[in-house]
Amino acid sequence: MKRGFTLLEVLISMVILAIAMTVAWQTFSTATRAWTGGRETLDKIHHGDFVIGQLASALRSMAFFDSKPEKYAFRMENNPSGYGKHTISWVTGSSAFIPPGEAFAHGLHRIQVGGGEDEDGTEGLVVTVWPYLADEEKVEKKSWFVSENIKGLSCKVYDTKDGEEGWKDIWDYSNKIPGLVEITLYAEPAEKHDRPVEFRQLIEIPLGPPVTNIVSEAK
Repeated sequence: MKRGFTLLEVLISMVILAIAMTVAWQTFSTATRAWTGGRETLDKIHHGDFVIGQLASALRSMAFFDSKPEKYAFRMENNPSGYGKHTISWVTGSSAFIPPGEAFAHGLHRIQVGGGEDEDGTEGLVVTVWPYLADEEKVEKKSWFVSENIKGLSCKVYDTKDGEEGWKDIWDYSNKIPGLVEITLYAEPAEKHDRPVEFRQLIEIPLGPPVTNIVSEAK
């Protein structure tokens, strides 16, 4: 004699199936979030590597002439935008960050890099360039977004002036350039309350004061 399932057995089976499906969904959801987070982190690493490489190229190509030192001086200003502290500016002959076809890709120009916002309010890294000998109050400057993944930068400068050697996060000289800088880029963290992702590099400036021993010790 065949006997069907009782109502209790059916309910128990449905509960077991529901639990199994919930566990499976949670496992799938966790794996998906981990994969998405990994992809986002990888994208940030790629952007961070690209930006730090471009910065290193432009900084190592820093130009300086004693005839008009104030026109060639390295500048570092506080910047409240993004995660970083600073906006930095210098004169360079490098084509780093310059889009194809721009006249600034050939010859010296002043470049400024720091956190900012685009027209839609999206935060990212902004580059501004202008002719280095021009009147900065009147000259037309060109700006563009470099990366939405990199939200800003901080800079430390190794100061060899006035017998007070050491790392500083300010640069008070309006007619000099440093010999060594430490750049830190900041990318948005994977989780909201985590620390931002950091990319840090020491960059020696060939035309700046010699700091070979400092670079060797830092490495």
